[in-house]
Amino acid sequence: MAESVVTFLLKKLSSLLEDEVKLMRGFRNDVAFVKNKLDRIRAFLHSADAAEDEDEEIKVWVKQVREVAYDAEDIIDDFLYRFEHSKRHTGFYAYLSKTTQGIKNLKARRSIASQLKKIKLRVTDISEGRKRYGFKELGLGPSSGTKPCYFSELRNDARLLEDDQLVGIESQKQHLLSFLMENTSQLLVAAVVGMGGLGKTTLVNTVYGDLKVKTHFHQIQAWVTVSQSLKLDEVLKQIIQQLYEAINQPLPNEVDKSTDTHFLKTIIVHFLCNKKYLIVLDDIWDVDAWEALKVIFRNNNNGSRIIITARIALVASSSTKDLGGESLTLNPLSSKDSWALFCAKAFQGSPCPSHLEEISRNVLKRCEGLPLAIVAIGSMLATKDMNRVDEFEIVERSLQAELYGNKKLKGMQAILSLSLNDLPYHLKHCLMYLSLFPEDYLIKHNVLIRLWISEGFIEEIEGRSLEEVGHGCFNELINRSLLQVTERYLDGRVNSCRVHDILRETMLLKSKRSKLRNNN
Repeated sequence: MAESVVTFLLKKLSSLLEDEVKLMRGFRNDVAFVKNKLDRIRAFLHSADAAEDEDEEIKVWVKQVREVAYDAEDIIDDFLYRFEHSKRHTGFYAYLSKTTQGIKNLKARRSIASQLKKIKLRVTDISEGRKRYGFKELGLGPSSGTKPCYFSELRNDARLLEDDQLVGIESQKQHLLSFLMENTSQLLVAAVVGMGGLGKTTLVNTVYGDLKVKTHFHQIQAWVTVSQSLKLDEVLKQIIQQLYEAINQPLPNEVDKSTDTHFLKTIIVHFLCNKKYLIVLDDIWDVDAWEALKVIFRNNNNGSRIIITARIALVASSSTKDLGGESLTLNPLSSKDSWALFCAKAFQGSPCPSHLEEISRNVLKRCEGLPLAIVAIGSMLATKDMNRVDEFEIVERSLQAELYGNKKLKGMQAILSLSLNDLPYHLKHCLMYLSLFPEDYLIKHNVLIRLWISEGFIEEIEGRSLEEVGHGCFNELINRSLLQVTERYLDGRVNSCRVHDILRETMLLKSKRSKLRNNN
């Protein structure tokens, strides 16, 4: 990911500029110029990284940024090596070495300075090129995991799981139905949580549209998708519009044009005060979004319910703690349910042909119970000739290439990419590093922390050790449902973890493009 590469280079440039001795004046000026330009470019890279899969021109621009960052890093490393090497000798040998090396170093420095000037021109050209793409400028701090809106339209891909494909989660559906209609007057929240592609939105949608639910809440229902780029006024206006449509009444004056969130919240609170209602907040990405919305929900003791879907466990726990209720965690499907869903898509509900069963089960194993992955891969295999075993064998051997190249699988890849693109750059390094481990490898928690530290992925934070910071990063990745806990100690601490295979394949593709992994 270009954002991570540039951030790493900026650290080197900053350290170099802090050393007054090493730099000739002209060289210093060029280093400072390149750093300043890259600082500005980085402000747009999070948006560009997220959008490059959808736009070939942006992909070229991001590649140019990555390449110039790598080339600049090589030049800086070359300079630092030559400078440090010239300081190693002492005494008379140092005098002789200094005399002979001085001429060589002068030529070398001039050569390096010349190369840096070329980098300077390339960076200037790249900086001008980004203007035509209209990227949103993001924060420059180290935690700029700010959430661009380029993937907002991809939320519809969650609907790849149709109602008749709710294999393996019927019990969760019945549990959610019972929760919504239980005879409790208190306002309660049901938080459905799990990694992308598990079918959270689809599960909630089937419950939301259930006739018994509509009758129970007297049709006073609203569904809004909050998503990564929260625009609070727009979300509030969507809620107002759906609520007033439910009672066949026109919107209050000024709602359409208003951006005053306090005004909009007041309208919602007033509307809901004496009604039994059901409101779904789909795809809440962080606690701040929940904090901004929870104030509109007052406990009117009419048996109202809120449903939220989230990938981050902290969002779910915060909502149920604030208003009361329960969390419902979706897990990957069992082998039996995975097979049923796979056959429903790959063979249109018919039994799997005997000559394809072994290969099909091998392909299905790669999905590891992730419903969206099963649906996407099953849909792709449905286009193959069932009499051609070799077509299934190709998929089995080259699932990674299929993941990248097949349109039916692009939605799944994009949904998993949402979770990756949402990460701050330091967490991206930590997570992408896990793609280097073999498939199905169980990674020891403490070993992983030490590896992250040795690779330089863990940044110092005042008052905390590197190990403590590393544990914080580890827990954040678990909280985002990007690491799967495979074993815990008796006291509940994590002993080992792993990465979902489909997520790993997505990371491998990103790593290859970003030159974070060898092509061998």
